[in-house]
Formats: sequence, structure tokens, C-alpha cells
Amino acid sequence: MPMYGRASTLYPRTLEMLDQVDLLDDFLQVGLVARSSVNFDKDGRRVNSRGWQQVFAQTQGTFIDYLLNIRLKYSEHLIQDALEKDREHVLVGWALKDFSLDADAESYKVSAVIGAVGSDQTKTLKSKYIIGADGGSSLVRRLAGIPFHPDMTTNRWVRIDGVMKTNMPDSRIGACSIESVTHGNVLWVALDHGRTRVGFALTPEMYNKYGDDMTEEEAKREAIAAVHPFSLEFESVDWYTLYTIKQGVAERYTINECVILAGDACHTHSSGAAQGMNTGVHDAINISWKLGGVLCGWYTPEILKTYEIERRPIAQELIRQDKEYSSLISRGIPDTYKKSGLTANTLLANLLHDSASFVLGLGIKYDESQLNVNTNAGVLVAGCRPPDVLLFRAGGRVPIRLQQLTPNWGSFWVLVFTGTLEHTRAKLAVLRSHIDSCRSLTNKSAHGAVNMLTIIDGMKAQGNEALGFESFGKFYYDPQGEALTTYGFSEHEGGIAVLRPDGYLGFAAALDKGAEIDTYFKQILRDASA
Repeated sequence: MPMYGRASTLYPRTLEMLDQVDLLDDFLQVGLVARSSVNFDKDGRRVNSRGWQQVFAQTQGTFIDYLLNIRLKYSEHLIQDALEKDREHVLVGWALKDFSLDADAESYKVSAVIGAVGSDQTKTLKSKYIIGADGGSSLVRRLAGIPFHPDMTTNRWVRIDGVMKTNMPDSRIGACSIESVTHGNVLWVALDHGRTRVGFALTPEMYNKYGDDMTEEEAKREAIAAVHPFSLEFESVDWYTLYTIKQGVAERYTINECVILAGDACHTHSSGAAQGMNTGVHDAINISWKLGGVLCGWYTPEILKTYEIERRPIAQELIRQDKEYSSLISRGIPDTYKKSGLTANTLLANLLHDSASFVLGLGIKYDESQLNVNTNAGVLVAGCRPPDVLLFRAGGRVPIRLQQLTPNWGSFWVLVFTGTLEHTRAKLAVLRSHIDSCRSLTNKSAHGAVNMLTIIDGMKAQGNEALGFESFGKFYYDPQGEALTTYGFSEHEGGIAVLRPDGYLGFAAALDKGAEIDTYFKQILRDASA
């Protein structure tokens, strides 16, 4: 029988990442788009100063200003279909049995034994790396001996997916919450395929009554009570669960330079802020471009160390927030707030507001490292996600997003913002000369490792003619200078911005400082000319 995770919501930053690997359109064909939320108090009155609208209100700096509710089993199928379209064979129906490492092997250090589910057939696979993206009970993590000691809580939640009928207003708006006196902050999510998810907290008294063997009928009966004063009728149930919340982060994300953990294998938490599938995608995108670049010979192997350096602190912050979310949703008051005199519902509203940027993924920031170097131009901070901006093709009347022009091919993007050409042409000529020289690392790197894009201020009849020389990669127009100012460059100076493959800002420099771009890439790119 197929086994699936049950996560169901993707946030804007995750959707941006999926868009840049050409998956978003397929996801949008299946999922339910949610742009707003409604919150009801215990008497069924709207109180939108609380609830998830606090999060929706902070979707700035992106044109993907919505959430997508799509259950993980459909996400997995879409990703598998995309891989197979690219002629990648996905082995389904096999499970890891064991693996070992050969320290003396020059390249293929990993020997993994896999078995066909439901039979005694086994295979041994040799590989350079093994990635454990195998969930909270990760076998890869256990076989690798990576310590993982999550905290067990007393919070227990119920989730039910199915076809439901209700008189709740706006029940298909995307996300609703009900401030129940008896069942905590009740979750109501409109899902794909006409399904709905209802979720509620199980009080200690209820748990003593039902135990771990709560039946489907008992879960449905409590769900009906949880959404009071609204009605609820179940036409069918796809799935239900009762689970105890565990919270923790693995002590290591990588070990022996070839064993890598991602997703729930290295962090586990409640579904309170719907972070699981999103954090897993962020992990996957982060390690995939780095590992892919190393395997292609583009990047130095040292770059793989930045995966744990960047992603583990994010998981630790997620767990810190989740301890508050899970307590407040269960109508508990964390010790930090017990003297505040505020209710769990008010504290939850404050938490949603304060953590919205992190939850949406738009405010996630990575610390300075070899990938994120303090910028020498502009106003944006290295390690942050730059706001998306609109540009125009030559002759175009319909704008195109910068993120669409910088897909995640695993390569870096060097953006050259020209500023006003009358003021910057001389500096641009210096940069052109440097890029064309044998000194330039972008010229000596492996083909495909670095791409360039020229963003010309204003609209011109012909870009190269306006520049006076060949543009840096393809050129696009910034008619009102909005992209220029968003990145913090002046029209008199212009500037250079380096985007990592995952879209985060790596570095920025003045137009005539091409050597500084080389210095940035020196710790990342392999010299293909050597």
C-alpha cells in the first residue's frame, strides 16, 4: 500500500521555488488557491483581527501572493511525473534495507541495499551520496547514527480529510479557524478535489476517554462538536489520524561527507503553522543545486557544508515557534506569556502576525558565508530573498517577472543593472572588458555555471545599440526604474547583483568592480580552464 505524508499547504516562497524549477503550473492544475482567511469566535462571529488573515496580509514583494492547498500525495505524483518526462527513471515500490560506507573508495563510497516491497527481491546500489528524505522515522538517519532526540509533548491533535457539508460562511475560501472553547483553535482548510480538512485539539479528558485507539466515528463526532455553532455533515472520509506532537532537530544534517538528511528526517514538529512540506521543499532546493553543481563539476565540494550551516538554524527557529503554536492552538499558555494576562486566542494572533514573514518563507534569511557575502552596493542584504520585479522584453507590452527570467537551473545569475546609460556607459564598458578577459572567473568557469542578464533603464529601440556593445547575456527593460530602485541602485551608478541558483542574493557590487565578482566566485566555482 502506498505511504504518503499528509501535509497540505504550500506558501508563497515555496511556490516561487517550484515555479523556478518549472513545476508550479502543474501544481496549480490540482491545488486550491487561497488568498484569504476568516476567523470565527466561539459564538460563530467573524473576528478577522485574529486568525490566519494576519499571515495573508504580509504577502508583499511577491506576485505569488497566495497559498496553495494540495495534499502531499498529489505533490509527489507531480514531481515524479516531471522527473519521468525528463527521462529520469524513478524506482517506485522499493525500500531501503541497509547501507554501508567504503572509506577507501575514491568516488562511489555508498553501498545501499534496497528491497522490493512485498517480496524478498533485493538490489545493491552504489552511489556517491545517499540522501535521507525518508520522514520522521528516517532509517537513513538511524543507520548513520545521527542523534535525534525530539521533545515529546502532551498535545494531541486530530485531523480528518473528506467530503463535508457545513453552513459555515466562506467554508471554501481557503482557510478558516474557529476559536472553540472545548477543542482549541479549530482548523478548517479547503483542499484539492473538493475535499476539506478539519483539525482540532484533543483535551486530556477526551484522550482519557478515547485513548490512542480513537475510531473514525468518534473522531467525526468530536469534529462536529469542534465546529459548533456551525453544522457539519460527513459525506465521506478519506483519512483521519490522532497524533502526539513531537518537536526536535537532528544533531547533524550531513555526516561523512556523503550522508545527507532533508525534510522530516532532520526536523519534526506540529502541523500548527503548516511548515512541514514547505521546510522540506526549502531543504530539497537548497541541497539539490549545491549537490548537482558539485556532481557537474561546477562548484567546489566545500559548498556542500553550507547546506547544514544554512538550513539547520532555520529548523531550530521553526521548532522555537512551533512550541508556541502547538501550545496556543491547544488553548495552553506558554510559560513566557503566563503573566501577560492575554488569552490563548489573542496570543496566537500576535504570534501569527510576528512570525508571518518566516511562515510565508519570504523573510527567511541565511547568515554570511562563502555564499552570502556582505554587499558593496545597493541596499539589499546578502542571504535574503530579493523582492520580485517586473521587466519588459524588447517591444513587449506585457511585463514578465524577473524570477521567470532567472529559473533555477542550478546556476548563478549575474544581473547587470545599467542605470541611466548617459551616466554609466563608461563603467559598463570597463565591466564588459573585464568579463571578456581571461582574468574573469565567469569566463573561466564551466559552461552553464554562471548566467548573466542585463537590465536596461528605460525603453530602447535596440538594447545592444543603446549600450554600445554586446549586452551581458540577454537584455530586458526596466521602463520606470522600479527594478533598479528595488535593488537599491541609483540611476547614476547602476550596479551588479549576484543571485544564487535558489534566488537568494549572494553579493552585490558597483558596475566597474568586476574583480569583486571574481573574488566572490573564487570560493565557489571550479576553474574549468585549469
